[in-house]
Amino acid sequence: MTSRGGVAVPAGRQPAQGADGEPVARVSGLVVEIPGRRIADGLDLEVAAGEAVAVMGPSGSGKTTLLNTLAGLNRPAAGVVEICGRSLHDATQDAAARLRLTRIGMVFQFGELMPELSVLENVALPAMFAGQENAAARAGELLDLVGLPGYGDRAPEELSGGEAQRAAIARALVCRPQLVLADEPTGALDETNAQRVTRVLLDACREGGAALVVATHDTAVARAMNRTMLLRSGRLHATTAGAGEPGAAS
Repeated sequence: MTSRGGVAVPAGRQPAQGADGEPVARVSGLVVEIPGRRIADGLDLEVAAGEAVAVMGPSGSGKTTLLNTLAGLNRPAAGVVEICGRSLHDATQDAAARLRLTRIGMVFQFGELMPELSVLENVALPAMFAGQENAAARAGELLDLVGLPGYGDRAPEELSGGEAQRAAIARALVCRPQLVLADEPTGALDETNAQRVTRVLLDACREGGAALVVATHDTAVARAMNRTMLLRSGRLHATTAGAGEPGAAS
């Protein structure tokens, strides 16, 4: 176990910078406001390629808002947001959508699979929108990677909660994103499935070299990341909430 910025980092999980040394995600002086409230107030964050960061905080603290801002879904009142070296400040809606499609993968609390599509079609859909060849083959490879071989022809309603989340992780990775944003990915799961989904998410991101930012209330999820940040009073604070394998004793 080594230390980075005062936070324990598991051996073998050292974050790696990209080839140009630039972080995959960089936020500086971020200000995000909603009527009557400032969600982010001078918030700073950098995430390197291959690094996994947990963002914790009480409900309503702004974790989801932060992820949406990183995805270009929210336009901040002030500050800098750069994804893969590209500023979102002046990005058009089309440019931001293209960046989300090709560089960012998103995982939601309830999977959000489309019921009218098969599992394979759900996973392949972003790659098809991006015009990538062999989208179905890539989707099949990812279903194998997340432990769902042979599930491609099933309907989403046939999956358990944990299986649906693993399919959602495969979908998030189908375009080989450089950044994966996961919003409470284990929030609707029991402890066993939460541990498995956390392992799958980390392993799949590591396999593709993607940076990972996870908003979570689950300390077991946070312990599995390289760093844990606490969102409080509109800013992120480093915390020694622990780092280790999912399900490790605290």
